[in-house]
Amino acid sequence: MSPGARRRPRWWVRLLAVLVGVGVLAGAAELALRLIVPGVIGGIVREQLSLSDDHPVEVSLGGSALAFALRGGIGDVTVEIPDAPLIEGVPVDARVHAGFSPFNPAEGEIEGGTASLTVPREQLGAVISMLTSGVAQSGEVRDGELVVGRDIEVFGQKITLTARIALEVHDGDVEIVPRGVNAAGLDLSAEQISQATGSLLDPILQPQTVCVRDRLPAGVTLSGVRLSSTGSASIEAVLDPRILSDPAELQPGSCG
Repeated sequence: MSPGARRRPRWWVRLLAVLVGVGVLAGAAELALRLIVPGVIGGIVREQLSLSDDHPVEVSLGGSALAFALRGGIGDVTVEIPDAPLIEGVPVDARVHAGFSPFNPAEGEIEGGTASLTVPREQLGAVISMLTSGVAQSGEVRDGELVVGRDIEVFGQKITLTARIALEVHDGDVEIVPRGVNAAGLDLSAEQISQATGSLLDPILQPQTVCVRDRLPAGVTLSGVRLSSTGSASIEAVLDPRILSDPAELQPGSCG
C-alpha cells in the first residue's frame, strides 16, 4: 500500500465513531428519563391525592422517552394507583393513560387521555349505595349483570328485593336497563312492587337514562362501564385535551 493511501482520511471510521457516540448519549438520556420521570410523576400523584410516601404508584413509559422529550413532553405514559381513596374515601384502583402530555400540561394539551376506576367486589355495595343515594343498599356482579338489593316492606311484610340491571353508556349518559326482579321468592312484578313502594325504587325498576355529567369535571366524559367476572366493576372515561390547561374543564359539568 502506498504512503498516500495510508494518509487517506478514514472518514467512515470517524462517521461510525460519531454514530456510536450519539447512540451512547441517546441511550444514556433514555435511561435517565426512564429513571427520573416515573419518580417525579409518582411524587406529584401522591401529593395531589394526599397519599403516604410509601403508597404504591406505578408509572410506566412506552415508546422512546427521548423522542417524546424532544417534542417537549412525555409520551405513552400510564399511571396506576391501587387502593386510591377517590370516591368518598372508598378505595378503588385508578388508572390514567396519556398518549402524550407536555412537560407543562398547564400550558398545553394532552393527547389520547383516558382514565378508569375499578371498584373491587368487596367495595361495590358501598359505592352503589352512595351513587344511588341509598336507593340500593347492596350490589354485586353476577353473570355479566349488576344485581342490586334493598330491604323493603310490601303488604306489611319485610322482604329483600333484588333487581338485575344492565348498564350502558351513550354520549356520556348511563342507561339503566332492568332485566328482572326477585322479591324474596314472592311472585311480584316490577309494577306491583312499584305500586307498593311508590316511586322510591323507580331508579332500579324502570328503564331510564341518567345524566352523570354534573358529577364529573367538564373535561371528563364517561365512556363505559365494565363488569368483570371477578366481581369488580370499572368506570371508564375519556379526558379532554385541555383538561389540565383550561380551569373550566375541571369545574363540574352540567346536564342542561
